[in-house]
Amino acid sequence: MAEWIWFPGEYEMFHSIQLHGRRQEFGADYPCFWLLPAVYPNIELHKTVNCKKDGEFTFYANGCGYVIVDGVRYPEKTAVRYSAGKHDIKLLVLNQRGLPAAYVQGEEVFSDGSWTAAYPYTAERFPVGHSAAYTRADDNVEVFPFEYERRLPVSVEKRRNGTLYDFGRETFGKLVLEGVSAPVDVIYGESEEEATDPRCAVLRELGVDSDRELVSRAFRYIFVTGEAQPESVYMLYEYVPLEMRADFECDDPLVKQIFDLSAYTFHLNSREFFLDGIKRDRWVWSGDAYQSYMVNRYLFADDDITKRTVTALVGKPPYVQHINAINDYSFYQMIGVWEYWFASGDLDFVKFIYPRLYELYKFCVSRLDENGFVVYMPGDWIFIDWADLDKQGPMCAEQILLWRATVCMKELAAICGAGCECAVDTDELRKKIYEKYYRPDRGGFVDGYESGKELMNRQQNVFAVLYGLVTEEEAERIYECVLSNPEIPPIKTPYFELYELMAICKLGHVESVQHMLTEYWGGMLRLGATSVWEQFDPTVSGAEHYEMYGKAYGKSLCHAWGAGPILVLGRYIAGVEATDVGYSSFKVSPKPGVYKSFRARVPLRNGAEVRIEYTGDEFLVCATADGGSFEYGGDTVKLEKDKEYRIRA
Repeated sequence: MAEWIWFPGEYEMFHSIQLHGRRQEFGADYPCFWLLPAVYPNIELHKTVNCKKDGEFTFYANGCGYVIVDGVRYPEKTAVRYSAGKHDIKLLVLNQRGLPAAYVQGEEVFSDGSWTAAYPYTAERFPVGHSAAYTRADDNVEVFPFEYERRLPVSVEKRRNGTLYDFGRETFGKLVLEGVSAPVDVIYGESEEEATDPRCAVLRELGVDSDRELVSRAFRYIFVTGEAQPESVYMLYEYVPLEMRADFECDDPLVKQIFDLSAYTFHLNSREFFLDGIKRDRWVWSGDAYQSYMVNRYLFADDDITKRTVTALVGKPPYVQHINAINDYSFYQMIGVWEYWFASGDLDFVKFIYPRLYELYKFCVSRLDENGFVVYMPGDWIFIDWADLDKQGPMCAEQILLWRATVCMKELAAICGAGCECAVDTDELRKKIYEKYYRPDRGGFVDGYESGKELMNRQQNVFAVLYGLVTEEEAERIYECVLSNPEIPPIKTPYFELYELMAICKLGHVESVQHMLTEYWGGMLRLGATSVWEQFDPTVSGAEHYEMYGKAYGKSLCHAWGAGPILVLGRYIAGVEATDVGYSSFKVSPKPGVYKSFRARVPLRNGAEVRIEYTGDEFLVCATADGGSFEYGGDTVKLEKDKEYRIRA
């Protein structure tokens, strides 16, 4: 079947540019503030074919262009005749404002993933980009293939100055007004308070004076004001049809609600790419996306959205700033690509992205100080977390990320048969990290050394455990002295809290993590949340819950980083984890903790899954793929494909 084809990576670049120009606040456009790579305006596509019989094909361009067959040029949309035998076909396409792409329709000659792409009149060729979503000549590659579903509000309430529509829960899509006879204002709200507060609501559409679909936005509530109200209001729910391939429930029914809340939140934020939140930002942030790669493996196990997001974030050289202008965010993508490779075994994607990733790594290394440490340079944003960290001089957390990213880059280079000549000496860097930041008497690593403050925070210690910088004995000491120490400032955001929960689970202390799930995520549910918030503070009340960044409704009430329970429950409680590339081997090592019983379904690769049930007395386990082993209480049982096992607890 014919598909539209393009230069690899350009589809993602184009749609990233479109996405990052859609954000609005208070009626004004708010495009992103970091550099976005441009799309190559002209490309060359090539294939040598060996046809069995005479025939013809037609070439279509998204832009303008021509086709050359055996040295003879033909215009677009012309029936090109050919004889049986071998032919060299070259397409040249230019698009001044959009995405150059081509479509070739014929019986034996048609466009698909077997073509190659190049910069015009250069020798190096790359596998083309293509998608099964674009298979007809009239498909538009510049329109992302969302699906739509008509939904009605669950309640309509007339008020003195308008009508309030409640769609029942957080959602995303196009609002449709019918029967508009006079201009109306539409105020969007994730909460009722926001929708009925025109002055402070983040999203609004003013002066709607005709029946039409409005642009896609996030909301639960809609408030329509004006002298004449529309006859009807409904929405077109906009989504990517991703399959929920995981589930978790236990003796505490609240945990099932937390899982479902997290899954719904994550699906709303899984679109062209993994977004951070669907209302305020609608941007692609590397730190948020890195966590989404991990959650995706335990919910959708969909490789395509991960690859789209990585490609859009990594961009292409030359690099003049970090991803999202944040130092740590560049390192997350290097680590994330290695983790994607280990989970998927997708060598083709690794070979495509590694040259770009290596150029990004060289940029990072070029900005190290005389000690080989990551430091602030003009134009950088040293982030790590929204916390009171000591950022004077080199930060420990940044050096640990550099260390782990370098380990990953060396392994990716070996996988690709490529070089990584500029790689930092990881043994020497690890030694320096210990010398400058480790305090054995305090059982952990301090933020920095230049200021003399000697602040002991959780963030760098979480990374030290999570990325294997420390020994098992040192990791346990970090748990005792830092992670379980109430005198160490607590982590404030679900974003970094997920890293901490993962580190604690890695050390086997799942009970405290389980309590955190029911207290933190359960707290939002008890307040009526229909998706996971960007942040939750149980000490505030009412509309104070919606305040953030100095704005009355600045907090996102649907944030991807809040979906961490999916990862915690699938990887650490059910205990399903790859132990070799592409899940060619995997283990199931459950840790029930405080749960007296549970039932879980966890995806593997290629549609396979693990089903595990714990009754308190025994485990029932079945894997639909080869290579698994069940580990519990010091015993190991090899799992045969599709065979159910009953194992005493």
